[in-house]
Amino acid sequence: NRFLTQSDAGTPMGELIRRFWVPGILSEGLPERDGAPKKITVMGEDLLAFRDSEGRVGIIDQYCPHRGANLWLGRNEECGIRCVYHGWKFSVTGELLDIPSEPAGSPMRCNPNIRAKAYPVHEAGGIVWAYLGPQECVPPLPQMEFMSLPAQNFYTSKCLMKCNYQQALEGSIDTAHLTFLH
Repeated sequence: NRFLTQSDAGTPMGELIRRFWVPGILSEGLPERDGAPKKITVMGEDLLAFRDSEGRVGIIDQYCPHRGANLWLGRNEECGIRCVYHGWKFSVTGELLDIPSEPAGSPMRCNPNIRAKAYPVHEAGGIVWAYLGPQECVPPLPQMEFMSLPAQNFYTSKCLMKCNYQQALEGSIDTAHLTFLH
């Protein structure tokens, strides 16, 4: 049971499921550019979703790589999320955009290794999809019909199911129980 149902990072099923695109947040959860960032948890990871000034969505680690401050407390401004602690600013791809405490010629300003952990995202069908697996293995986005329809032709929702993913999957494909249980 534990092998099949645990999906946190480092677990067998967690590593498998991370090799597919998974729903991160509904698009309606990020309705406006430069709006408030949203805390989300995807497969046991504390993440932050935000829509930047240009309308792009990012899903990044919730904590600043500098001192671990919660980026949810930061400001979403001018195409990035700015940490409330030292003002470091990161793009939707995790790129470091600004370090106000460093002088103009500082090598830290152009160091590509200083970045927030970020995941590839794709917005389609009213859902912000995220890929949490190895970056060298990003698969194509699944081709589900509703993902290419105009917004007025589909309805996207979410619900809390107090069960593990395997129980939800089994319940969804087992239509025989519908006439007896529901």
